[in-house]
Amino acid sequence: MSITKSQTEKIGSIFKGNHFTIPKYQRKYSWTGNETKALWNDINESIGNDMNHFIGTLCFKENKSLGLSTDTEYEVIDGQQRLTTLFILLSVLIEKLPDVKARKDQQKAFIGEENNLKLLPQGIDGEFLNKLIFDFNSIDKNSLRKRSQKLMLKAKEQFSALADGLDINEITKWIIYVRDNIEVLVFNVENQAQAVKMFSIINDRGLPLRVLDKTKSILMLYSTLFLNEELNDLINNEFEKIFDAYDDILVLKSELDILGRFEENTIFTHHYYSAHKFFRETWNNRDGANTVFSNIKNKCELLRDNKEELKSFIKDYVEDFSDFSVHYASLLDKIKNTESYQKPFRFLEFSATLYPVIVRLHMQDKLDELLSLLEAIEVRVYKLKGTNPIADMYWLSSRLNNENLSVDEIRNTLIYFGNKFMNDYSFQNYLEENIYGNGSVRYILLEYNNQSISYSKYKSLQIEHIFSREPDFDPTQYGFDENYDYEKNRIGNLTLLEENINKSVKNQAPINKVDGYLRSEIKITRDIAGKINNGKFNKEDVDNRRKDIIDNSVKRFRYE
Repeated sequence: MSITKSQTEKIGSIFKGNHFTIPKYQRKYSWTGNETKALWNDINESIGNDMNHFIGTLCFKENKSLGLSTDTEYEVIDGQQRLTTLFILLSVLIEKLPDVKARKDQQKAFIGEENNLKLLPQGIDGEFLNKLIFDFNSIDKNSLRKRSQKLMLKAKEQFSALADGLDINEITKWIIYVRDNIEVLVFNVENQAQAVKMFSIINDRGLPLRVLDKTKSILMLYSTLFLNEELNDLINNEFEKIFDAYDDILVLKSELDILGRFEENTIFTHHYYSAHKFFRETWNNRDGANTVFSNIKNKCELLRDNKEELKSFIKDYVEDFSDFSVHYASLLDKIKNTESYQKPFRFLEFSATLYPVIVRLHMQDKLDELLSLLEAIEVRVYKLKGTNPIADMYWLSSRLNNENLSVDEIRNTLIYFGNKFMNDYSFQNYLEENIYGNGSVRYILLEYNNQSISYSKYKSLQIEHIFSREPDFDPTQYGFDENYDYEKNRIGNLTLLEENINKSVKNQAPINKVDGYLRSEIKITRDIAGKINNGKFNKEDVDNRRKDIIDNSVKRFRYE
């Protein structure tokens, strides 16, 4: 069945008699369990109310059919996330049919045959989708590395679990409903120029679209309308790399347990903060993703009548963004596989503000020489002082992108930054204060401990008060006075201890904690147990220990 230029269609009529390919440059499958569950609930509610369900707009470009196929071939321009999800849902429902002939007839009409799917992402995701539908049991979940494949698997598992609660009559009703009652508004365009313009118009009118898609769309639009499509292939190819890198980052982020709330906007703005040279007129280190997108759009509009400048801007911006994204992903891969990166990146966890600089340094192979200096800045400025200076760091990241700075020049800039916000004198003073609860304490104590431990062990450690926060003894017997509430939270009275042991020692006097401390795998804590056991451990010992930790920290986290 050929799709006319603009019409409302049922999902069943779209798949019957047609084949669809999802180009490699498109974003990979990214719907999560929340979105697939919401789709199921929406359909379930519509079935219950006996009404059609409209799911939005799809945009296709018709291609010439290959060989003797009687099906019409289409390239999916917009809507592939919804289309792929409905395709997986329909395949799951059809699988549940007990009648073999009915199942095969439905599969052939709406899903396709093995190695000849009605909907096919190009590349390895196409191979995976084929296996997901026709050879599901052979999939090894633990071997999956691509986020898109994990999410397609999750969608099938979730739909299968939800469909298990339906009897055969309900399964039949669902199949008929998905085929005949789910409606979409379809646009069938004739060429890429029309496709790009239609995509931009559709997604610039309030329909939800993520920032990378919007950015790619606007750049494609200006390339198509004002550069005779000269850069369309480059934009497609580079954004394929960007989308792949972003998916890889999400997978590695989860494995490494770093980067907190990293999302698509993060990689988009991190690149922008390190790309002042492209936006000299409007660049601001506090711009959010929507403002950055507006800056890109406005820059294209400003240059639209100057073909060479527009071409140079789009080409240079896209290539730099792609290079930045690929190296962002490769940085995380290096963190995963490099022992010296484990503590600063995973145990300490660099603040997001530092990542534009870190990625640029990684791109230039200068990161290893400056990593300990960045670690000191993170401990002192971002963790201990608790501030988040952004202007200097984002400006430095842009300088790295625009100037050929030597390692020594970068080091001097970072040392100046460190001393500006937390010099040695301030560092010592901060460490003298009540710092229990500060984000730097666990890492400072880890480095004072000077012992190799695993990441999982580090994450399980708690900050233990040697003299307890709510003591069941009299602290004055150990040399403390009315300032005990302040003294107990200074670093000399703090150590690292496993959670289960911490619960067992609770608020006891130090002498009663010895057995628990001796069970600890942490050397400094066992050493404290020995000191307590060999004599009276009191405030003077806590004060001496604080001075020793501070001296060690000033040497360990030095700007050099």
